[in-house]
Amino acid sequence: MKLMMKLFAIVALLAMTASCVTTTTTPAALPEKYNLDNELKAVKRIDAINVSNWDQVDKQALIFTANGGEFFLAVLDRPLETDIARQVIGIVDQKSTITAGFDKFFIRAAKGRQYYLIEKIYKLADRDQAKQMKEKLSK
Repeated sequence: MKLMMKLFAIVALLAMTASCVTTTTTPAALPEKYNLDNELKAVKRIDAINVSNWDQVDKQALIFTANGGEFFLAVLDRPLETDIARQVIGIVDQKSTITAGFDKFFIRAAKGRQYYLIEKIYKLADRDQAKQMKEKLSK
């Protein structure tokens, strides 16, 4: 009887493990306010040798500059757990391009690195448009 209980426990454990492995989750859809394809030029990939001046728009979007003055809006796959102020931030394994849906943004906070997929990238015309988008999305 004890052997039967042990076998049942092992089979149940294996079944639960297998069900977890085969479960797929669909990514959550981005909130509608980040669907800016009609207002901004969406880009799949940007050449970005020098990325700097990260500015948090809200919990899920950032504005940054690349190549000495081009402005971009990055929409992340999920809300930030930590504000980026006074944090070490950057792109994981950045070579010379950043690709939407592939590259990840990171924050190195006190509790360790936090990673976020860059879901969308929009090209902004200039500093004024970056300011306008920050005001619009932060509402």
